[in-house]
Amino acid sequence: MYSGKMTEELKVLYEEYKKMFGYEPDGAEQLEYTDDNYDQYVSDIKQSLKSHKHIADLYPDID
Repeated sequence: MYSGKMTEELKVLYEEYKKMFGYEPDGAEQLEYTDDNYDQYVSDIKQSLKSHKHIADLYPDID
């Protein structure tokens, strides 16, 4: 789940993610992102898009 600022970069990434997976990346409730880890959130979304894996699948040890 993401509870931080919405930037133009994130808007574009959200659109790409939704196009690929059918929903926005902030739907992964087991993951918590805030403004403090914005860069990690952006990086994780980009990695998801590149690997074609849901953002939650990047962290298989987290339930």
